[in-house]
Amino acid sequence: MKHSNPKSLLLLFLSILTLLLGGCQSAETSKAIAPFSDATWEYTRDDILSYEGENYTTYDSVYGGICYTYPKTYENYQGTIKYMLDEEDRLMCIAWAYSSEDEEELYSLYEFISQSVYEQNGDTAYETDKPTNYGNVWRREEGNIILSTMLTSDLKALQYAYLHPDVSNNKEE
Repeated sequence: MKHSNPKSLLLLFLSILTLLLGGCQSAETSKAIAPFSDATWEYTRDDILSYEGENYTTYDSVYGGICYTYPKTYENYQGTIKYMLDEEDRLMCIAWAYSSEDEEELYSLYEFISQSVYEQNGDTAYETDKPTNYGNVWRREEGNIILSTMLTSDLKALQYAYLHPDVSNNKEE
């Protein structure tokens, strides 16, 4: 039986280590988009169905494809998650929405989420606080985050959305 050359073993070990570290780096770029889902921007329609299941409804997405919605609990609030696809079935937006008749509950949830996003991303680039709606936009290279609340006589809801970089507006308003 022939013994392996120590240099060959070292080279093989370094090659395997390089492949493993390279895989870790690409996994980092494919990290989850939002705290309410494990989805990444690489998710396809099939990935979404596999991850969330068959209990969905659909409607036309503002990005030219289909939006898949599912019931989803986030921070102990039962809401709805939305996966919005473009005409090429690429994921362009993932959002979680919550509706309540209790304006104080919505405001408290808004403040909680806003503080969490602020701690991770710093100051907001845009903020509004009108009597019927309030919201923030965090402009980031990896895609904007939009947190908004709408209060009308017919609707009281909060939406927490992450936009794909291709559909994010990175210009100051």
